Parts: sequence; structure tokens; C-alpha cells
Amino acid sequence: MSAYPNAKLITAVPTLFDQDGALDLGATKAAYAQLAEAPLDGIFVAGTTGEFTTLSDDERLAVCAAAGDAFGLDRTYWHVGAASLYQGASLTRAAVDRGAHRLAALTPHYYAATESALLSYYETLVARAAGIPVYGYLFEARTTTSVTPTLLARLVETGLAGVKISGAGGAVVGRYLAALDGRPIPVYSGADAEFAEVVNLGAAGVVSGVSSALPAPFLEVRDALRAGDAAALAVARERARRAVAATGQGNLAHLKAVLELRGIPASGLRAPLDRISPEERRTLEADIADLL
Repeated sequence: MSAYPNAKLITAVPTLFDQDGALDLGATKAAYAQLAEAPLDGIFVAGTTGEFTTLSDDERLAVCAAAGDAFGLDRTYWHVGAASLYQGASLTRAAVDRGAHRLAALTPHYYAATESALLSYYETLVARAAGIPVYGYLFEARTTTSVTPTLLARLVETGLAGVKISGAGGAVVGRYLAALDGRPIPVYSGADAEFAEVVNLGAAGVVSGVSSALPAPFLEVRDALRAGDAAALAVARERARRAVAATGQGNLAHLKAVLELRGIPASGLRAPLDRISPEERRTLEADIADLL
């Protein structure tokens, strides 16, 4: 197999809350400090895994700053995407003022953004970032905003430094890569279980939520890709797929239960999701015993 020496693993990290739903910044910092011991290539903060839609702007900035302290600013992607240009621009400016070195911005959401609105959104955020790289973030299933491969090619002309594509498999990622027609723009997939597949298509790597709780299998995939080691990759891919399946495809309640098994204080959920049951917890603990 070919070696992919530049394959990258970026981890999307959770935000921890107390059982009443208040932000638990201390537990969040503890989770980040533990994860910072792993040689990850980057950290995506306050995204979907971080329950960003439930955070106030001040909370979001505080969580991002905590990640910057733990992982270093060069490895930390502050998510500043918002439903409106006004809020996104405000968050961008505030993140830059607080020292962010990398930004990411989900498309506007809830209201399906028009092409002209999307172009204006990213043009403005890139301008407000004042030279700090801004990465686009597409997730049609959660935002209602559709970005075709052709439109993505126009969006990167606003000055985006790269793009993350979530909720889509390798075939779709391949169409986006083709539309970029060789532009040196790194494309990341949000499909944890397809790390090797998307890299083989030409993607830069993955932004993985499951690796926030179980980093080892995904680091093994990355290292096997970099070395071009087919035998190691086969083993690592199976372990990564097991991690994805055991956590319910990255279900937040399952990820936080894994963090508890790693010694991180228990966290509540702000997202309107069910907590993990005692039976599910026992099954999860058995399924991941060799993946921790």
C-alpha cells in the first residue's frame, strides 16, 4: 500500500456539564489534560461533539480557551460558526482577541442559507479573522444548508484554509475533492470509521469525535497510514470500527460514559438525548476494555 505521511487525526472534543446542566469547566479541563497526553494532530472544540448549540457565546469561548491551554494554540481549532453572520462575526473577532490560532465555522443553520448568503458569511469571517486561518464546516443533515461540490469550490475562494465535511461517506467526500480540482485545500471527513478510505481518496484526514474518548485505535490507523503498513492498518481499522460501534456511532452519552471509565468526573448532557442505561454501560465497558 502507499504511505500517507501527512495523514492527520483531529479530535472533536466534548464539553462537560454537571448533573443540573451547568458548564463544568473543571471537569472539561481535566478531560482535555488527559487527552493532551496523546499525540493528536489537532483538536476541534465546541463543535457537534462539544454540544455547541447549547452553549452561550461566553461559555463557548471559555471552553475553546481551555482547550488552547491544554493542547497548545497551534493544535486547537476554535469553532465560531453560528446561525447568523452577526453572531459568527462576533465570535470570530472575540476568538482572535483571545489568542486563537485556528478557527472553524459551520455554515449558518436552521434557516437554509442561500449561495449569496454563504459567500458573504465566509468572506466576512475570513476578513474578521485578520489572517488567522478559517476552516469551513459542512453538515447538511444538521444545518439544512446544502453546499454542492461546485459551490464549495466557490466558497474556498473566499479565503478558507480548509474544510470539514460531516455526515457524508467516502463517495461524497470524493466528489468534493474532485470539484476542488487540485486546489491545495485540505479536506477532512467527519466519518471516524472511514479514516483510511477518505485518505486514500485524497482527503487530509478525519475530524473524529470517538477519538476524544478512545484515541488509541485512531492513532493506530493514522500511524499505519503514515508508515504504509498494510498489516498494521488492517488491525487498526478493525479496532477503530469497534470503537465507533461500541459508542453508538459517537453518541454523546456513550462518549461521556467512556470518559468516566477513564477517571473523568461524570458529565450530564445539555443536548436533548437519553442518558446511558446501566445495562448499556456494562455492555460498553466490556466492549471497549481493550481499546482504552
